[in-house]
Amino acid sequence: MSGVFDRRPGVAASGDEAVAAGRDIGTAVTAPGAIGKQHIEHLTLLAAAPPAPVPRADLVDAPPGLTNLPERPRLFVGRRRELDVLRAGTATGTAPLVHVVHGLGGVGKTTLAAHWAADHAAYSPVWWIAGDDRAAVDAGLGALATALLLRTGAASLQEPQLRDWALQWLAAHDDWLIVIDNVSEPADVKHLLAAVRGGRFLITSRRSTGWHGIAETMALDALTSEEAVELFARIAPDAGDAVADVCSELGHLPLAIEQAAAYCLESGTAAERYLALLADYPADMYTATFAGRNEQRTVARVWRVTLDRLADVPLAVTILLTVAWYAPDDIPRSFLDGLGSPPAVDRAIGRLAAHSMVTLRGTSALSLHRLVQAVSRTADPEDPHRDAGAISAAREIAAECLVEAVPEDSADPGQWRTWRRLLPHVEALAGHTDPAEDSVDLARVFSRVGQFAGHQMTGSRAKRLLRRGEAGVVRHLGPDHLLSLVARNRRMGFQPLPLRQALDHVARCERVLGSRHPETITARYELTASYLEAADLDRALLNVREAVALRSRVLGPEHPETLEARWGELRVMAIQDDGEAAVDLVEQLLTDCTRVLGDKHPLTLTVRGSQTQVMSSVGRSITAMMFRATREIAAQGEKALAEVRTAADDLREAHSREAVEAWVQEALPEAVGRLADCEAALGREHADTIAARLNLAHMHLGTGDFDAALGLARQAAQEADRYVGADSFLSAMARACIMNTAIATRDVATGTETLDWFRRFLRANVSGGSEAQERAQAQIDAMENAWALALAEPPAEE
Repeated sequence: MSGVFDRRPGVAASGDEAVAAGRDIGTAVTAPGAIGKQHIEHLTLLAAAPPAPVPRADLVDAPPGLTNLPERPRLFVGRRRELDVLRAGTATGTAPLVHVVHGLGGVGKTTLAAHWAADHAAYSPVWWIAGDDRAAVDAGLGALATALLLRTGAASLQEPQLRDWALQWLAAHDDWLIVIDNVSEPADVKHLLAAVRGGRFLITSRRSTGWHGIAETMALDALTSEEAVELFARIAPDAGDAVADVCSELGHLPLAIEQAAAYCLESGTAAERYLALLADYPADMYTATFAGRNEQRTVARVWRVTLDRLADVPLAVTILLTVAWYAPDDIPRSFLDGLGSPPAVDRAIGRLAAHSMVTLRGTSALSLHRLVQAVSRTADPEDPHRDAGAISAAREIAAECLVEAVPEDSADPGQWRTWRRLLPHVEALAGHTDPAEDSVDLARVFSRVGQFAGHQMTGSRAKRLLRRGEAGVVRHLGPDHLLSLVARNRRMGFQPLPLRQALDHVARCERVLGSRHPETITARYELTASYLEAADLDRALLNVREAVALRSRVLGPEHPETLEARWGELRVMAIQDDGEAAVDLVEQLLTDCTRVLGDKHPLTLTVRGSQTQVMSSVGRSITAMMFRATREIAAQGEKALAEVRTAADDLREAHSREAVEAWVQEALPEAVGRLADCEAALGREHADTIAARLNLAHMHLGTGDFDAALGLARQAAQEADRYVGADSFLSAMARACIMNTAIATRDVATGTETLDWFRRFLRANVSGGSEAQERAQAQIDAMENAWALALAEPPAEE
């Protein structure tokens, strides 16, 4: 071969990504705009024509109905207020309309967003973007750009170019809706929100903070009780009668309700049994899933994601696990002062609030969802934040915080606000913990807070704490220790012991402490109530007078405890209807209390309130009647109303209607003044204030001012239910006044409603077996008959 024949063909290429080959090639793929040619002998080959150039974003219109929404939620209930807020939103014309729906994981943010977006097909596109992080947001924008460019035949772009093109398109158009779901950090979407001037964004996030200046925020709370029951019933319509109880236990949280209902449906479990399983196997139930459901979408696992994000602030997790042992609302931040430096505690609470795990209540308190608390109290070996050691340590911290928070003096009205805020959290800790694990310090807290609750006339709430406190102190220190004797004295003050036990306690105090020790004298004073319970009024009077004499000698005649004992003597005398002596005693006691304690002291107000009862025979009869009813409701709730009715009959036999009305007219101004003083000095929530309001209602009932009587009685009932307890004597007496007003006015609606309340009250407070239940039913029947007779009688003539 000649040299000319053997020479290789010339090769040339042009363009950024052109292809050049020194020999024959099959296929050459070049970048847009690149031209490659290969000279083979005398032949030139050109590449295929390039794809269409990428069009300008402002020249591309979205096809109608373009969307990538997930399936429309079939299980959607309630949320009318939130939907109305979203519908009412209007753009400013200078910035996009941005709504951020924030809330606890599992509260239904994604479901709300999907439901609302599905109703807005007029937008185009309606586009769903995952907001887990910045990369997910950019990927979602890239998918939007790809969908918009699909019809144009434009060449494909790399992801950064797709993101930028999507931002340009959004900036050039207005009629679109972008949903960004589950945004972890506001910074991940700020670049997107800043790049456009129109359109609409709906963002869901657990983050409640960081949105100021860029979005309108809307907090999403749990469902109402009715909505929660509806959601449960849609999934498991045959779960039985305890569905409402399950929903309440789960705090009406949508994810938890769906999880529970699906469990009941799939396993054929009744709601009542589900409640029992939840109590006995909480760790299993909080992570239980069902066929077809993402295992990560259970309440325990959803919240673990949040705890993972808080792991860089360990104190935040510690605080969450600690406050889980308290009541869910109005947790004083001061409880947590000892857990770290003020900036560290503030930062930890702020992080919890930012992730919707707690809700700030002003600057001094926080609250959290009851199910978050329940999960946070439950050990889970698969969750490093909630292993058994962490749960146990948090329980001990919660107890120590309460020990530090208890004020010095429960009798000081200036500290009552602190005591009242403390009470529900002490009760919650007692309800969530095993008495066998109480330290002696915590047992003393239960005893002291129980004493305060007793002074507030909270009935059964006080007794539970007093019993728990005494048992714990005795277990640690023995029955003869001073603190054990003090704890029993406190309990006797609000729950009289059987007479034999009370006498034994006094004897123990005398043996251990001596007869003149203040706690021994207190034991003797509290013995009076046991004599009264045994209906031995003579011994009761002798005993209380001995206590007065001892306190006067040991503590002094003007010591507050001596004045208290004199008030106890007055009560026994009023019960005995010892008229003349009681009149002299109440006048002198009121003078001494006013001089020593002040006219706004609780004891002074109490003595003042008794003055009108003691100063006349009618008043003393009413006092005796109230004592009989109080004694019966303390001993056996279902007999109390019968005692009230019997005592009222006795009152009518002993005194004419005219005498009662005259007494009421004379006492009315004092009752009005005392209520005002109680509100000012004690607060509306104090039992004495509620009793003063109820007393005024009875006064108006006696004068025939039924409207005033009904209004006051209803207010007293509401406040008694809220502050003292719906099972309390005050609540029952307030309803009795309401019932009397309904009878007097033939108010069918009020009478029927009140009868229903009494049915629930009597059945809930019945004690004993079938015989006691029969007595309770007899009381209900008697009340219904009395109501029917009242309606059948013609109204009294004016």
